[in-house]
Amino acid sequence: MFLHGGGGTGKAFWHQIQYFSPSFRVIAPDMPGFGQSEWIDDVTSVEHIPHVLKGWFEILNISQCILGGNSMGGRVALSFAAHYPHMVSALIILDSVGVTLPDVPIINPLTLPPDQFMSGLVHDPQRYRQFTPYRTLEDAKELNRGRQIFAKYLGSQGIVPDPDQNLNQITMPTLLIWGREDRIIPLTYGKALEKALPDAELVVFDDVGHLPHIEVPQLTNQSIAHFLERRLPWVF
Repeated sequence: MFLHGGGGTGKAFWHQIQYFSPSFRVIAPDMPGFGQSEWIDDVTSVEHIPHVLKGWFEILNISQCILGGNSMGGRVALSFAAHYPHMVSALIILDSVGVTLPDVPIINPLTLPPDQFMSGLVHDPQRYRQFTPYRTLEDAKELNRGRQIFAKYLGSQGIVPDPDQNLNQITMPTLLIWGREDRIIPLTYGKALEKALPDAELVVFDDVGHLPHIEVPQLTNQSIAHFLERRLPWVF
């Protein structure tokens, strides 16, 4: 299961769905309020989403899965793994919040001027346009609404709700993927997260920003597959 970042939808992982579907049941849901999922009044914080996710697992009859996420989705995945470790066999975290580094600011992309928004998210906007799964007018409408929902989730918490919580309890194999040129959540956070998690390894992509699964989908997919072949060979 792949969890999208703030402002996105499950469609962000279109390339991963195509790549892994022949071997896995791949699910990339729209989190509450995003895409085609309705806003849930009781879910007022990012920290509430893991518990909604558990309900979805039960509805979908998922007892355990490989859980991945980008940015806000990575934070949700980490929190879910801390609360429900028996339901996660491995984690795939892409450019995510999760630790506190007061001297290294995180940029809220919603605060970027319109002409800097895309260059803030990705290293090469032209390459992003080549690979982006968001191509229709309806996609544009969902992304615009998603940015409003993301702002609603953040509220007064800032961009990192309850960081560092229970990271030492996340003992399953974890792959961290980071773009070296990430301006939103700098690579320093990836290195700190690698140290904070008991069983994590960090892969860094040169000339890539905050969205490696879209910017370099083939490299991302190959890295995930190689990690799973080494750490969870029985799933293939």
